Amino acid sequence: MGKTRLALEVATIVGDEFPDGVWFVGLDAVAESAAVADAVATALAIAPHGSTPMIETVAGALAGRPLLLVLDNCEHVSDAVEGLIEALCARPGEVKILTTSRVTLAAANDHEVVVAPLAFDGGRYSPAVTLFTARARAVRPNFALDDGPATASAVVEICRVLDGLPLGIELAAARMAGMGAIDVRDRLGDRFRLLEGAPDAPRRQQTLSDLVQWSVELLAAEEREVLERAAVFVGGFDVEAYVGVFGVDDDIAVLRALDRLVRSSLVVADHADGRVRYRMLETIREHGLEALAEASELDAANDAHAAYFARVITSHWARWNGPEWRATVDWLTTELANLRSALRWSSARDVEVAADIAAHAALIGTSANVFEPIGWAEALLEPATAADIVRLPRLCAAAGYACFVARAESAVSHAERAIALEAEPGYDPCPPGMSAFIGALANVYAGNLGRYVELAAAAARLPGDARAFALPALVDGLQASGHVDEALDLLDDAVAAARDVGSPFWLAYALWIAGTTLSRSDPARALAAWDQGLDVVADHDVVFFSGFLARDAARLHAASGDPTVALSLFERAIDEFHQSGNLAQLVITLASVPALLERLGRNAAAATLCAAMSAVPASTEHVPELAAIGDRVAVTLGAAVAGCLAAGRAMDLDQGTAYARSELAIARDELARSTSEQPPGGLTRRELEILRLVADGLTTRAIAERLFISAKTADRHIQNLYTKIGTSTRATATRWAVDHGVVARAPGGQTGN
Repeated sequence: MGKTRLALEVATIVGDEFPDGVWFVGLDAVAESAAVADAVATALAIAPHGSTPMIETVAGALAGRPLLLVLDNCEHVSDAVEGLIEALCARPGEVKILTTSRVTLAAANDHEVVVAPLAFDGGRYSPAVTLFTARARAVRPNFALDDGPATASAVVEICRVLDGLPLGIELAAARMAGMGAIDVRDRLGDRFRLLEGAPDAPRRQQTLSDLVQWSVELLAAEEREVLERAAVFVGGFDVEAYVGVFGVDDDIAVLRALDRLVRSSLVVADHADGRVRYRMLETIREHGLEALAEASELDAANDAHAAYFARVITSHWARWNGPEWRATVDWLTTELANLRSALRWSSARDVEVAADIAAHAALIGTSANVFEPIGWAEALLEPATAADIVRLPRLCAAAGYACFVARAESAVSHAERAIALEAEPGYDPCPPGMSAFIGALANVYAGNLGRYVELAAAAARLPGDARAFALPALVDGLQASGHVDEALDLLDDAVAAARDVGSPFWLAYALWIAGTTLSRSDPARALAAWDQGLDVVADHDVVFFSGFLARDAARLHAASGDPTVALSLFERAIDEFHQSGNLAQLVITLASVPALLERLGRNAAAATLCAAMSAVPASTEHVPELAAIGDRVAVTLGAAVAGCLAAGRAMDLDQGTAYARSELAIARDELARSTSEQPPGGLTRRELEILRLVADGLTTRAIAERLFISAKTADRHIQNLYTKIGTSTRATATRWAVDHGVVARAPGGQTGN
């Protein structure tokens, strides 16, 4: 009926009405009702939260967000979709839901729109014939209804026989590349039995089934084989995957067959970045699976599919820790539906294959906020232990990432077991130091700071790539346990080790830790580290650290830096943590906002948010100054504070989030109106900072080290600012900085900050 296409068109038209965007979740690749909430969580990067049911986690993360959620192809998991809709609608907020389904959903307050077949009773001017003509011209540009006296009537007859079904019309129109309308009409009459099929099946379903069978019968044998085999893929595939699964030697033959299948509208080709990914409409895919089953080839095809993805994800893991990090996580997110299907199939047939998929998907995916595979790894621990598989340490290490989904104690147990297993012969471990690093993280999430430092130090002593992640963790552990001087001594080495490995993920991590370590002793350099970290996040889409970097930089700017920057960064951090469902970090972020509101003189807003966050115990634990801020603004407000306190105490976390967002936006607008003065010379904040360092006499290399950037990048910034202020030497740049108040002239003619 074209339900998906219609839903996408509606979403496109109304998209601007939803500030938090339109989110599309295709459920055709979800085979079990229990996985519906997981699929939605994955699409929106919502992290699991301990033992809380995923449906409640999703509902909590989306509450209060003005967005449109499109759930496509719901019919086979309708009960789960109905439950999800009820959970979402039970929360206050502005989430709107648009579903497509072959069956009516029994959800409260829904509005059903029946998508009828295209009308064909208008003859050559009917919608059905218009669609046929458009699709025919896509494969034969000179196609026209006036090709011959009988062409128009033949097309009208085709549309009538096909009941105006859009997919059927498109399949028939695709035949115009090598056939005529009369030929197609005559073949429909011979092969298409409109009323055949199961007596209780909908008539239009019979029609579509017959049409698919007829279309397949028109294919050459090699094309039909490719079509049926391709049905084993879920969520799409590329030629490399097809060749790898089925052991085909001639990829050119496969490409030629796929090209013909695309032209026949049996396979859809999605073009991006010069490459093509193929996918099948679900009805066509179901036909292919039935054909494989009838030929007793389905089990073997599923085995080959699972083995291929286990093999490929293992090879991707070997390249994850380095410059190929982005390509690796992109591959995983693209193939997640195939990995999920392969895992489900292999779990009951080959635990080693299933464990390879689960372990490596969790080890890779966690760095891209894909948390679903952590649960896969945990679920496989028992059967994998019973089978004593060779990669059991990797599976245990992957399960150790459960600390990121609020299962810290379990995470400690899994990671410590991985460390112990790696000391035994006969197992295939993680790369050196990785299990210890995951164990360190699990322990610090569980509150075991001493073990965090111990494991991080052990990993940092190992040679090679382990230092890229272990040294930043050790620096963090040392500063958190009060050994700040030791942490500072290791700081430059930690950033350098991460940079040397070439992974933007570890570099963002090291820069975040660097800023945290420097935030008390050298705030300017801490902000420089976080600025550089945010640049890395933006350049490489390292979403995992985006919220952490933005939040911590915002807190420091709120205390002593640029309030405009603080407002923007707080908004970014709130959005990141709220969208991912990271409630623990969201609470810390919201509790940090009142300090900035107080600094800006927005005392009523500060008092209200203080009251809202004080009801959450973790707020004062992580932001101990919250109570003092509340007391100060209460004194300033006097009797007026009572209303603020009452309003704040009545807010839940979702309402507090919405309130903070609103107040930050208002404060940003007011600040923009009151500070219209432009920076001297049009220099950016980063360029002004570099100019001050130039005026202080620092060399290019020293500037680079201070700002955690390369010497080449520092020199580029220096040359850019020289161009902006019309100078070419350090002496004239320094004079310009003094004349424009960027730096002050100290006694004796020297400059000073």
